[in-house]
Amino acid sequence: MKKENQTLIQLTSKQQSDEDSDLFSNAKLLIVDDDTIICRILTDFFSEIGLQCTSTTDSSHGAELIKEKDFDVLLSDIYMPGLSGHDLLQIALKHAPHTPVILMTGSPSLETTIEAIRLGAYDYMIKPFNMESAEFTLKRALKYRNLILQNLRYQQNLESEVQERTRELSSFLFDAVQSLSLALEARDPYTQGHGARVSNLVILLAQELGAPESDYEALRLASLLHDIGKIGVPDSILLKAETLTPDEYEIMKEHSYIGYRILSPIPSLKEVSRYVNEHHERMDGKGYPQGLRGEEIHPNSRILIVAEVCDALATARSYKNAWPKHEIVQYFEKNAGAAYDPAVCEALLKLLDKKGEEIILNLQNSHS
Repeated sequence: MKKENQTLIQLTSKQQSDEDSDLFSNAKLLIVDDDTIICRILTDFFSEIGLQCTSTTDSSHGAELIKEKDFDVLLSDIYMPGLSGHDLLQIALKHAPHTPVILMTGSPSLETTIEAIRLGAYDYMIKPFNMESAEFTLKRALKYRNLILQNLRYQQNLESEVQERTRELSSFLFDAVQSLSLALEARDPYTQGHGARVSNLVILLAQELGAPESDYEALRLASLLHDIGKIGVPDSILLKAETLTPDEYEIMKEHSYIGYRILSPIPSLKEVSRYVNEHHERMDGKGYPQGLRGEEIHPNSRILIVAEVCDALATARSYKNAWPKHEIVQYFEKNAGAAYDPAVCEALLKLLDKKGEEIILNLQNSHS
């Protein structure tokens, strides 16, 4: 029995030794002490057990090393000319917050110990060293460092996984909503391809206005989905060739808010849902559903409004023929500032002046 216990102790000791060897192997240690002999003793000892040691007797140089390089542990004297160990500790906490700092002193006191821990030091060592104790302290510091890094990796992986699942869910929901949009266009032959055409034009307008590229995706999606709320409008109203009655028109006007209610629960489409809700607002406050005025309307909604109206004018509908370029130009010149954002109208007119025939032709051909 005694022999078996001895064997178990030997195996456990060997396993512990292997773990320590792995822990020390290639770990990077920075030693800062104005005493050259202390630096050499610590460097020789910890290099012997596998650590990669960097040492300096200049605390200012030590501060630069902390800022420039990545160390697993920092071992610093407290009382040195120039920067003190407490100063280096503060620098390490700022530039290397996941690196444990062990402070050393040959003038120990309770107050010094408390101050070191209060400032954020991982541990405290007293000169002259018991090297076995120093090794044990460093071992604990490296284990602490590894736990911190493992936890950070876990958090990063978890965040990445959550983001990926969120993207997958948003993509799934968007595909479902887009299917509804295509189903809507299938109901009304006059609006087939309307979302795609508005999407192309809205990006041209955004580029002309110098809008940030980070806004393009939301604008594109809002263009594709701006009429999604018409899924809730009866065919008798949606497909009616004659002028709508006042009551029918009120029902038709509800499609902006219905679209908002469909899209707003989807986190990735929250911004898009606002543009959809505002795509029939007017600068003079006479639009719907909220009667917003001027700056109350989101700048991207104002771009979508102009793009959507331009496509509606340029293509044939059940109640009207397609307008030629010169009539579209006159319309936006007349209504800039009242119904539509004058800056967006100006951008559209510039586009129509530069390549208007191409734009109008693309709108009309993709509609036929």
